[in-house]
Amino acid sequence: MTYRIKHVGINNETGQQARALADELCEILGLEQISESPSSIFAGEIFEVMKHSNRGTHGHLALQTEDVEAAMAELAGKGITFYENTIRRDKDGKIIFVYLQQQFGGFAIHLTI
Repeated sequence: MTYRIKHVGINNETGQQARALADELCEILGLEQISESPSSIFAGEIFEVMKHSNRGTHGHLALQTEDVEAAMAELAGKGITFYENTIRRDKDGKIIFVYLQQQFGGFAIHLTI
């Protein structure tokens, strides 16, 4: 199984703090804000600046893999568990997103395609 970092999620306490951080990252690194949702702002494709601190002490790491279900099976064999309520599926019912229950270095991890 191969993984790569898709983006880093950075927690903030408020939307105002998130906006300030996203603006700063964009300015310093020459990134464009590519999207905003009720929960986050993307600074380029590198950073997901969260408007809350719901997952992970510091934030989260998005790990991209070609097959989330296969990755889940492999990781489950190593004792990793998943938040079932975070599972997202594609139109064919295949899992394309899930959060691990364990944190690593204060970061939550989610798998995604």
